[in-house]
Amino acid sequence: MRATFEREFQEYFNTMLGYVFVSAFLFLAGVFFSVNNINELSAEFNTTLNDCIYVFLLTSPLLTMKLLSEEKKIKRDQLLMTTKTSLSFVIVGKFLAALSVFAVTLCFTLIYPIILLTYGTISVPLIVNGYVGFFFLGMAFIAVGMFASSITESQLTAAICTYGILLFLLCLDLIISKIHVETVTSFLQWFSLFERFKPYQYGTFGIASVIYYISFSVVFLSFSIAVMKYRRVK
Repeated sequence: MRATFEREFQEYFNTMLGYVFVSAFLFLAGVFFSVNNINELSAEFNTTLNDCIYVFLLTSPLLTMKLLSEEKKIKRDQLLMTTKTSLSFVIVGKFLAALSVFAVTLCFTLIYPIILLTYGTISVPLIVNGYVGFFFLGMAFIAVGMFASSITESQLTAAICTYGILLFLLCLDLIISKIHVETVTSFLQWFSLFERFKPYQYGTFGIASVIYYISFSVVFLSFSIAVMKYRRVK
């Protein structure tokens, strides 16, 4: 798993893909920071952090679309199918590499609240809490993208599938807002990735949300492993 992690992490920056992701994310995050904080003279950074969720929804396929689809395209997956190496370790290693690139990129965005702290007073615990929630939400996004990458040989198809799943989950929130039956609303809210981020926006550390995000990620990683194992047997 360690060898897979190191190879995949380095590969992001041996090609342009890692740089494109980091640049695109930071550029768009910077736009929202300028609009929400600089132009409005506001120290409310969590608004910007919330907007960054949609930035990552847009850019996350750059991290995940090649993880397994590229293996199939260049036939390197045949090695995975015949080796005794655990598929679970390989997939988890790839997942952790993508998650690490995301985490490093998030660290770069810390410059924005630092700028606000230099010129005013901000709630550091609130911002830290928001970053923690964003990290776990991003973990779930990456797990979805990895599953999409496991079911196709095309990076473009993998990206489209990722958008489809994530947009469906986003639309779930819109559906919830239109339903006025409390039982149904509560049931759908339980499954909503975005609804579970809300406590972090208001400074509440939601341990239930962390458990949900981790469980959600494990489920989609399990789907990816199952797809690859099916292909090995087939």
